[in-house]
Amino acid sequence: MSVDQDTNQRNDDGYLSMHNGWFASGWPSYLPQHQSMALTMLFGTAMVRGLRGTVDEVLEQVFKGEYGAFFGHASASLDSPVRWSDGDEEDYAETEQEKAEIRADLAEHQARCEKLIRGAGLPVPSTIRELADTMVSLGIVSQQDGAWFMPDPIPGPETVLPLSDDERARIAERRRFWEGGPAEEALIEYLVEGLNEPQEVFTSVDRLAKATELSEDDVRHALGQMFREGEARFERGAERAQILLEDLKDHERFHLVLDWEHFNEHRITITRG
Repeated sequence: MSVDQDTNQRNDDGYLSMHNGWFASGWPSYLPQHQSMALTMLFGTAMVRGLRGTVDEVLEQVFKGEYGAFFGHASASLDSPVRWSDGDEEDYAETEQEKAEIRADLAEHQARCEKLIRGAGLPVPSTIRELADTMVSLGIVSQQDGAWFMPDPIPGPETVLPLSDDERARIAERRRFWEGGPAEEALIEYLVEGLNEPQEVFTSVDRLAKATELSEDDVRHALGQMFREGEARFERGAERAQILLEDLKDHERFHLVLDWEHFNEHRITITRG
């Protein structure tokens, strides 16, 4: 399993661990979003630390009875009802009509997801504990000899739920956004950690390959992905004309222009511990 460590959630034993493939899997769109993510962090932490036991026992080992608002609000426990929404969606509505439309959309989404779960031959979870059982039944997590395990990649909703072709296409598109791959991760880490998010870099493909310890082909793949996401563009010449990546030779210097505002608005990054 591939996990990163989320520095936004901490306890006495250190960081909580999050499976790298959770958002790319597509499951956040078909399960109670916050609570399924919390359980994913709990299972990921159990695997990284080698914790064994039931969900209750792992929760106690991780938090020692003080898990606060881990499941969404301070009084929530494994036996609390599942919540298909965060509960604050209506705060953004300006009129009663908008609030009613939000409530209707949320109810429709919940009904659709529950129907899909039943269509897969599974009971709809009513508590967080039952949600954990559902995640086991869906193949998101499993227990082997008392130890918890999450596969990599996580099998997506399209492998279990009776989805339409349009839904499958949306999952594939979403996955393309989240799964940047190791080459893109290495390039972004170099630009963020090594160069402190520069507005532009005068460089070349082979220089970036040397700095990131990647091949030239991998650097081109990563640059191409950043270009497609609207995060980078390539310029050359005294008048700084934009140029296509495929028109650049590996040794040719160019200006790599970066849009960090766009990057930070459209990506969620989890810092390694």
